[in-house]
Amino acid sequence: ACERSPDACEPVILVPGVMGSRLRQHTRVPGALQTSSSHLWLPESHRLLARSALSSRSGVLGGLYRSWVKSLDPRGGSRWSVVEPDRANWGVKGVACILKAGRECVSTAKVWDMIVALEKAGYRAGSNLFGVPYDWRLAPTENKLCADLATVLHHVTNNTRHRKALLAAHSLGNLQLVHCLNRVFSAETLAKVKALVAIAPPFGGSPQVARVLFSGAEMVSRLIISDLETRDFARQMPAAYMLLPSERVFGNDTILSLGTGDPAAREDYLGTAADMGALLRKIEAHVGPEASGMGQAHAASLRADMWEAPPVPVVCVIGAGVPTHVSFGYCEGWPRSMREEPCVLRFEDGDTTVPVRSAQSVCDHWQRQKRCLSPLSTVHPQRYRAEPFRSECVEVVHLH
Repeated sequence: ACERSPDACEPVILVPGVMGSRLRQHTRVPGALQTSSSHLWLPESHRLLARSALSSRSGVLGGLYRSWVKSLDPRGGSRWSVVEPDRANWGVKGVACILKAGRECVSTAKVWDMIVALEKAGYRAGSNLFGVPYDWRLAPTENKLCADLATVLHHVTNNTRHRKALLAAHSLGNLQLVHCLNRVFSAETLAKVKALVAIAPPFGGSPQVARVLFSGAEMVSRLIISDLETRDFARQMPAAYMLLPSERVFGNDTILSLGTGDPAAREDYLGTAADMGALLRKIEAHVGPEASGMGQAHAASLRADMWEAPPVPVVCVIGAGVPTHVSFGYCEGWPRSMREEPCVLRFEDGDTTVPVRSAQSVCDHWQRQKRCLSPLSTVHPQRYRAEPFRSECVEVVHLH
């Protein structure tokens, strides 16, 4: 389709979610001129096997595994090493292939499916398809996402026949992008954005992230990294705290219940900023240096106001129709519950990770802010036919 009508295929820039960008670590030995480079997330398949949770916890393989998990800590790097996203092939490789296994690429399903569909339609990397990988461990104030995205936007509009580009973001990428759009980009850069297509956006947070930070959970694969080590690693990720439940969405809901086996010792934590902050500070005080800064990271993440509508058109694509965990119970009391597999106390409609109301509440609020009824897509072409067109509007689409 793009070969027959190039004007029909407007440039698309992909921004992945958490753990969706391939990261490389560049290290220079003091006194040496050469720099060594290796994949940090994820390592090459033959190296990952030795560094995975399948390896022995003792001996050489165990040491390799522990060393790799420790290297994932964004605060643990030395001044002789730097971590950068893999920007090969106009960034598409870095968002499409987080693990190379022979000729096959392992990636997050949503981004990979988008790339396959776009390439079938005639999109090609460097022509009208681009990716912006970034260090998803860090908050947008610390990584280079905003600067890299602005560079790509200017390149696209200066080197193609198109004056605007579509941004398609998934999961955490949406939260990071909203910060760029609302707080960083100039009017000139914003003018180059046609719209943001927000796929599975956790604008109101996800209760499952509270579980990850408390007791751990599977985020990629238990064969690669265990739940407890995922927990310890996530506690050091500033970006993880952006995904905690929002008080305006989950403030009246019990997210974690500790000591459900003993009513006298039971502790319930709601989705309020006060309760989440108290729980994180409690973990920090008990665990010690390995969990230092959790309360501060949570407080800092609250400054990213997701409730301010970005100054570009938005399509919120919300996954629905799948039971999604929103409340967790632990039979053991504090602190033994931090090593326990919880039971699920309550489900909601969602996409297994993000409840519908997490995105729906914020996107509905944006609609009221912008007062725009003209849809961006053709999902509801008859609904607002008589309404005047506005250049900035928000549409909500549910996918089952």
